[in-house]
Amino acid sequence: MLLLLAVVASLSTASAFVSVGGGLQSAAARTRSPSIDLHMNRIGSNRMGSAGFRDATLSDARGGRQGSLRPGLEVFENDESRFWLNPFPLKPYNAERLTVGRQVDPNIFVFEQEHGFANVSVNIRMTVVRLSNGGLWVHAPVAPTAECVAMVQSLGEVLYVVLPTTGLEHKLFMKPFLKKFPTAKAYVAPGQWSWPIDLPLGFEAEVLKDMDTTVPWASEIEQKVVYAQVGIGKCSEVAFFHKKSSTLLVTDAVIYIPPKAPEILKAYRAEGELEFKKWEKATLMACFLGAPYTPSFDDIAGKVFVSPVVRTFIYERTAVETREWVNRIAKWRFNKIIPAHLDAPIKAGPAEFLQAFEFLDSPQGNPLPQGDMRPLNAISKLLTVTGLIPPRAADLA
Repeated sequence: MLLLLAVVASLSTASAFVSVGGGLQSAAARTRSPSIDLHMNRIGSNRMGSAGFRDATLSDARGGRQGSLRPGLEVFENDESRFWLNPFPLKPYNAERLTVGRQVDPNIFVFEQEHGFANVSVNIRMTVVRLSNGGLWVHAPVAPTAECVAMVQSLGEVLYVVLPTTGLEHKLFMKPFLKKFPTAKAYVAPGQWSWPIDLPLGFEAEVLKDMDTTVPWASEIEQKVVYAQVGIGKCSEVAFFHKKSSTLLVTDAVIYIPPKAPEILKAYRAEGELEFKKWEKATLMACFLGAPYTPSFDDIAGKVFVSPVVRTFIYERTAVETREWVNRIAKWRFNKIIPAHLDAPIKAGPAEFLQAFEFLDSPQGNPLPQGDMRPLNAISKLLTVTGLIPPRAADLA
């Protein structure tokens, strides 16, 4: 929910988008793409025991190199396995979508793709946890290109796929991802809906429940649900705690803005002051939805931080529900956080997480740059006047 479209998504997260936004390759890719073989070096057996994540190489039927996956390194070779037809105005606009795969823990892997709108780009992240039985638990799936699917398959069998939010940019890929892993069981955050017409999801799924000890992964991963009605819509997110690695998994709850662009955003990573300012401006535009004032970058970067979009349109309007959720999460003994956008893993624990939500109890807590907040405040007042969402204190001033 870092982009303007995410504001709309928080109000009208259309289930119909999931139904029609299927996992499509380009017509050229469907007709020309060769079969792909995966050659693994010390990634492990099919049952995925404790073997380390070293290296994997994708090749076509002719033996040509297609792609590679290594800890901490990007994945982009010249192949058709990355094509993805995007039916919505989200970046990348062309048919090619690259995937970066990294191992961040012996049993946790992250996969990132570009995600943006207009001239603003950030990253979107899927996290895969390898469970004690060797099966895979997938959090917030991304576009299932052939490249991405092969990378996931190299790790083991996908048992569970989790949609942890009602946010459109994450909901978009759920159905096509499940089509690539038809034996996996789907779980979704409560309150999935669409507007103006409430349509079904388009796939079978169980609804995630608060602190549920009956889910198959309960002995390894705990979960905490926040759910609230915000005007005409419902908003929910499920946070997860992977006990073995002391890792908190969230979707949009908090972010950490790094000084440099993520590896997937190559266009933002060129050397030079102008390119650095480009990343600063893109981040500020994503957070505040308006013309950026780059000195504000230092006010929000380098710390655990609640995105102003999510804060303005959801958390400040659901303070009671959000506060209970945050306080319960803070009881978990985590030492790192993996959100679905920007930097990860974040070295942070309960204290830093609680500090990011000080605004729930104090209007002066976590102050935001007022100049940058003008567009968000204007949109907030407009939506309040139209009755789409309830007012917050700032809208009544």
